[in-house]
Amino acid sequence: MEDNDPIFDTIIGTVVKVIFGCAALVVMAPTLQRVFAATPAAQSYAAQVYVGSTDYRVLQVDEQLRWLSLVDGPPFMPWITASFFNDGPDTAFVAINNPDVMGELKKGENKYADFSFAQRRIEIIFYKTDPGKRANVRVEAKY
Repeated sequence: MEDNDPIFDTIIGTVVKVIFGCAALVVMAPTLQRVFAATPAAQSYAAQVYVGSTDYRVLQVDEQLRWLSLVDGPPFMPWITASFFNDGPDTAFVAINNPDVMGELKKGENKYADFSFAQRRIEIIFYKTDPGKRANVRVEAKY
């Protein structure tokens, strides 16, 4: 075998390139994770992650606009889905993430919100009734 065998040089050159390529990837991995985490595709994937826990709440609803922030207190996790059940005695109005978009929830009615593929999860719930009215709204949420 010659000292300058072109096939041997090609194989060694390829192996060296692969080794340096892998080393560069390992060194760059933290930076790449930060870059790709900011992409819409990565955010969409993160929005679909399901922890597997259920949160049960009862909202005492009156004429005062109130809110429940899910990111300012335990469990510090926005909800993926939520089911609202109005036990009455009156109609309640509920909004998710935006108090300007209140949905009506009549006594005995229930509604389901699914934010599985949304860029933003259920982070805050706004609720109220008409003046002089009251309602109890049960919420069962998944996060």
